[in-house]
Amino acid sequence: MRKKHFLLPDLCQTTSLLLIILVTELGVLTWELLSTGFNWSRMGYRSLIIQWMVLLSASVLCKIRPWLSNVSVATGWFTAFSVSVIISTCILFAGQIVIGGWSRLDYWQLAQHIMAIAMITAMVLRYFQLRQHLIVQNKAELNSRLNALQSRIKPHFLFNSLNTIAELIATKPDAAESAVLNLSSLFRANLKEVESLCDIQQEIELIEGYLNIEQWRLGERLTIQWQRPAELQPWQVPVLSIQPIVENAIMHGIAASESGGTLTIAISQTEKLLTVSVTNTVAKNSVYQAGQGVALDNIRHRLSVIYGEGSKLTIDASDEQYQVVMVFPALNERVQ
Repeated sequence: MRKKHFLLPDLCQTTSLLLIILVTELGVLTWELLSTGFNWSRMGYRSLIIQWMVLLSASVLCKIRPWLSNVSVATGWFTAFSVSVIISTCILFAGQIVIGGWSRLDYWQLAQHIMAIAMITAMVLRYFQLRQHLIVQNKAELNSRLNALQSRIKPHFLFNSLNTIAELIATKPDAAESAVLNLSSLFRANLKEVESLCDIQQEIELIEGYLNIEQWRLGERLTIQWQRPAELQPWQVPVLSIQPIVENAIMHGIAASESGGTLTIAISQTEKLLTVSVTNTVAKNSVYQAGQGVALDNIRHRLSVIYGEGSKLTIDASDEQYQVVMVFPALNERVQ
């Protein structure tokens, strides 16, 4: 059984620190409102003392977080609790000495404040632990779901590529050999990708490798047009998210037509959005048969899991062409 470790959120992040400061100030304000008579001086003193406690504790916990993540739950929790209480006690003790001096030091009041700090610290650390555990659990479920969806797309690509190579063996042995080598290198690179996202250039290289195989099989029946910026930003897109759409366009559209057709892949970008459209012509004499939509459904689900409502996958079908448009929003951080 895998040993459980103490989980603590990254308190070094700016967002976390701002949230801590805001919550602390709201707590101080609530404390002052519940006191007899509102006093700005007293509120300022309480705010200064408590912010020092919280920020110094967060700073120390941030530094020892890597070590805490490798120890048991009990050890990690007790260490974080002790560090926070000791720092808060020292600041509280120093604050009372600065304000009132040694002669006016109220040990009973100091003990009461330390007990209150200990109880609040225990509750906050428990909340952080449960929250971080929920985040890790959701991330694990997310990765499992993505792997399941992705694993249903990979065989689709592999089997169709092998069928293409099988056809080339009888008619173009040299091309079949090159196709096997090309497919091998593509899958070798793909197997090295252990995360759910890849750079857009990697996805383009995968598409180009697949198109080379299909170009050998279809010859002049397949015309490929690329429309893309000279320099693409380092966009992160789900692995095998565009290639299956290109594959569908060829298998169900162009290859089904006796005269072939044109495949157009257009890529555009703004500061916050990457748009990819895959368009294939539909000939009048086409024996087009729609697939079951497995690839499109899987891709739509993957986009929904990773981007939420920020992504789009739309289909525009007519008698002359079939177009799939995908919109990828920029990610502030990668899904790991």
